Parts: sequence; C-alpha cells; structure tokens
Amino acid sequence: MSVVIFEDDRWADFTPLSSTRHVGQQVLGTQTVIEHVTGRVDDQVSLSGRGYLSGTVEEETQLRYNERADGSVLMINARINPLVDFERMIAGKSNFALLERGEVAIALLTKRKFEGASAEDGTMPQRKLAAAARTLERIETAEPILFRYPWEMLAANGRALEMSAERAGGEGLRISPQADVEEFVAFDPSSGPIIVGDGARIESFSRISGPCFIGPKTVVRSALVRAGTTIGADCRIGGEVDNSIVYPHSNKAHFGYLGHSIVGEWVNVGAGSATSDLKNTYGTVRVQRGSGRVDSGMQKLGPMIGDLAKTSIGCMIYGGKTVGVGAQCSGLVDLDVPDFTRYDGYRQRSSVLTLPSVTQTLSRMMSRRGVSMTETQRALVERLYAKKGRAARDSGPAR
Repeated sequence: MSVVIFEDDRWADFTPLSSTRHVGQQVLGTQTVIEHVTGRVDDQVSLSGRGYLSGTVEEETQLRYNERADGSVLMINARINPLVDFERMIAGKSNFALLERGEVAIALLTKRKFEGASAEDGTMPQRKLAAAARTLERIETAEPILFRYPWEMLAANGRALEMSAERAGGEGLRISPQADVEEFVAFDPSSGPIIVGDGARIESFSRISGPCFIGPKTVVRSALVRAGTTIGADCRIGGEVDNSIVYPHSNKAHFGYLGHSIVGEWVNVGAGSATSDLKNTYGTVRVQRGSGRVDSGMQKLGPMIGDLAKTSIGCMIYGGKTVGVGAQCSGLVDLDVPDFTRYDGYRQRSSVLTLPSVTQTLSRMMSRRGVSMTETQRALVERLYAKKGRAARDSGPAR
C-alpha cells in the first residue's frame, strides 16, 4: 500500500500561501502538514496536486509527486488537521472513506479509483472523490478533521506547538546548544513551551512567551514575541509579533506590530509597518474568498501575506486582508492586493509590476542570505506571473 497526500479543489481557499506551495506545505507549529503526517505513517509517502508545482515541491520536500498508483492507495487530504487522532478513526478499516461534512478526508482506494478521481490539473475534486467513495464503507465524523481556511490553522498553532514539544519529550524552555542567547532576555514558558532552534540568536532585551517556536538561524532583535507564534528558519524579527506564523527567510526586523497574521517566505515587512487584528466593533473579522466574504469566526485576525511580498516603511494593513504573491504595498492598505501588484495606499493607486522587477528583487533578497534562485523557483514565479499578472492588470485591488 502506498500513501498519498493529495490536494482537493479547495486549495484556492488557502491563497495566497497556497499559490506557491502544495497545501500540505503550509506550516502548523514547528512543521508543515506534510511533515506532521509523514512522521505518523509507516509506508512510503508521495504527493499529488497541481502539476505546475511539481518542480518546487519535489525540490523542497524530496518526495515523489503525481506518480501513477501502484496497488491500493491510502489517500490523505492535504487539509488534514494533524492534531486530530485520525489513526484511531480508521483503525482496522479497509475499503473505507472518512468524511467530515461530506468531504473526503482519508480514503483507501484501488489503483483504478485513485486514478479516476484525479482532475486534469492534478487535484482531486471532492465530487470525484464522492463518486469513488460510493461503494466504500463511509465513516462520518463530527470532529473537525479538515481545515477549511488558513486562519483555522493559525487558531490551532498554539496547540500544535504544545504537541510538538510533548512528542519531543519535554515542555518548558528548550534552547538548542547551538543557539546564542544574549544577556537580559526574558523567556516565559508559563503558558506553553518555547523552542529555540539551532543557530538562532536572541538579542538582549527580547521577551518571548510560550507556546512559541524560533526557527534555526533566525535572529530576534530585542523583540516582543507573544504566545502562539511560529517563526521559521533564517528570519529577522523585531518589534512585536503576536500569535502569528512567519515562514522561513522573511524579515520583520524593525519596530511595528504583526498580530494574528500569516506571512509567507521571502517577505520583507518595512520599519514601522503594522497590522490591525481587531475591529473597532470587536466583531468577528470577515475575509474575501473568491467572489464572496466569509466570516472567519475570529475576533482577532490580521492579514495573510503571500510569498515575495514587500511593505514599505510605515505601511498599515487592515485585518483579514490579503497581500498577494510578489505584491508591494505602501500607506494604508484597507483592501486586498492582487499578486504582483504595486499598491500605493497614499494615493489609492495600483499598477502591475514587471516580471524582471519581481525576479530581480527576489534574487537580490536571496543573495543577502547566501542563497541562489533555482531554475524551478524562477519557472514558478514566471508561471504565476503569466496567470495572475493578467488578472491583477484587469481587476486591480478589491475592497
């Protein structure tokens, strides 16, 4: 039996983070969803999903991608909540489908049914999965086993950090022997574990509250890092960060507030930039998804910022807004900014960035970390620009 972590047709609900990565590559706690799952199954794991991601996904995960099935396939939805004990739900089952609210979370399919459930773009639409599951034992669960939107992962991040520490055999404060912690740093693990990775540096006058993860080679510059926060590898963090997920290689090195937000890779948040995460009415934050608005159910929710995006000094971003892949923002951002768009919030003007500007900016940023852009990374940016750049040119920012 082989194990496949698959994308379904709801991948777009996780944009802008899912625009540049497999849904299973999204971060939860100290790991991606894929890493959580592969650590809990004994069989060889491969991935299936959008074909245009194959190069970068294989490069980053070292897992096989979109290969033909060989025998029966245990399919696990990339939106799976790895904090749930799904092994218990399927223990002793064969020829089954585990569903939540009618959506397939896990299924054991024959090779023929597996191949029949695939769409042309590489995803597995829920309607095709439902057809494949008709003759299987259906296990309906009321437990929330599938994430539906990225902010649900943000809400679960604190618990994921706690579980990561528990699996590693300890709680409290865990600082790598290879980390550098200067004098006058305050750690508060009273509400959850704090994990500091190899080569990280925590500068004087920082305060870090658990649960929290500071990734390898990340530098915390006299910052206030609050509970529920994950900082990926090789980041630069200053000011205040609260209950947020920051992907690797991103900068928020100066003063300013980042709260209840998700920030992608190779993002630069300029000095004095701040995010709003609470409405004046104290009501729940609504988020634009596709052609409609979705109530997040969260009283506190900041923006979601895609890979390669940049904010200028003093940029202010409203809660629940999306800043697209490669976008650049200044001034007041009270709307969603499409991919590869330069938005001037002072004048409320937008324009589409040129592709050479996007790739040159990324190359320059990567070189500052001693990293070179790979051909697969360049090809992905060019592919997204060709598709999304036209959409940005046609539509502009959406309120």
